Amino acid sequence: MGSIRRRILFALIFAEIAAGLLTAWASFYTAKDEFSQFLDSELEQLAIAMANRGDIPPSSLTIPSRSPNHQVLVQVYESRSNSLFISEKARPLPILVSKGFSTIRRNDEEWRIFMTTAGDEIIEVGEPVSVRTSLAVNASLKILQPLLILLPLTAVIIWLVVGEGLAPLDRTARSVASRSPESLTPLGTKGLPEELKALVTAINSLMERLSVSLDSQKRFASDAAHELRTPLTAIKLQAQLARRARTPEALDRALGRLDEGISRATRLIEQLLIIARLDPDAARHPFESVPLGSLLLTVQHDLEPIASGKQITVDAEPSDAEAFGMRDALLLMVTNLADNALKYTPEGGRIVLSSASEGNSVFIRVADNGPGIPVKDRKRIFERFYRALGTHVPGNGLGLAIVQRIVELHHGTIEVKDGLDGRGTTMEIRLPVRA
Repeated sequence: MGSIRRRILFALIFAEIAAGLLTAWASFYTAKDEFSQFLDSELEQLAIAMANRGDIPPSSLTIPSRSPNHQVLVQVYESRSNSLFISEKARPLPILVSKGFSTIRRNDEEWRIFMTTAGDEIIEVGEPVSVRTSLAVNASLKILQPLLILLPLTAVIIWLVVGEGLAPLDRTARSVASRSPESLTPLGTKGLPEELKALVTAINSLMERLSVSLDSQKRFASDAAHELRTPLTAIKLQAQLARRARTPEALDRALGRLDEGISRATRLIEQLLIIARLDPDAARHPFESVPLGSLLLTVQHDLEPIASGKQITVDAEPSDAEAFGMRDALLLMVTNLADNALKYTPEGGRIVLSSASEGNSVFIRVADNGPGIPVKDRKRIFERFYRALGTHVPGNGLGLAIVQRIVELHHGTIEVKDGLDGRGTTMEIRLPVRA
């Protein structure tokens, strides 16, 4: 693309030259028209003066001339005596038939002639058309000369003005170049022009998103390293016990515990990877209208085999409500909530999945009649790896953290309320109709 300064400079100088040439061209045609009118009037007046000279012979008169290069040719032809008078030693003008102005070719150039009569005389006064063109060109050059003289000075002024205008851009570039890779603090916008301020604001917004993304990746790496240490250590111990087993029963027991440990580690890795995929910028994920009635039915069908094994009833109430968001993420959100309710609801319990549209919001509710969540723990259950004391249900404390992140991506809120039959828990999610 080259230098912006040079491009602006050349563009302005070119525009200035083009404007000067256009002005000179317009001045040329305007001056030529005005000179033509003036010189036509002069020819006419001279011809009329010759016609009104009386008995004075034309040879006794002094014909006025503007300059040696702009001679006016006067010709008087007397038909009675067949005599011809020409003011200059030149080829005679043709005898014209009609009075007034005519343009003819004479000596391979155009002439402007005015003809009139006085008795037996035919009086013609003419001059070359090139005289008018020459006068118009001279007038146009006089207009163009100051522009050509001022052009270098104008170029220097434009160079300085453009340089001063681009100075904030240079300072901003130096500020960005001098930063360390870890520095994502916003750039200052004080004193910047509006055009550059918009660019710096966009860069600051990008750095803010990068900071959030980097923090998420750091948090993910830290969480993964911390949480994977325990299951991997357990797997290693179970493998050592299996190696030391003396009887088939001891080997089967050790291998069973080893398999359980691998399953827990696999589940933990899957949950961590889900959070890692949800943490980056969600703008690249397409949002669409998601029918909540069919989504809740899908969750019900997926969990029905597990629920029937515990003799728990899972009901999905019909609904025409629609949410605007990422279908897969919303499905994962409701599945995690329902799966969490299944873990804590005792045998013979009940879980109800429902949704409704209310004003500018859409509500999704997962309610159960299990033991419920103490009020003191309700604010912390969405933290990663947090598990309330006294629970004997296996898990890693990431399911509700994933739910919280999905709700945030959809610009919604989640609230913990009392559940069915005056006990249990209701997870109520509110999403805007349009995120």
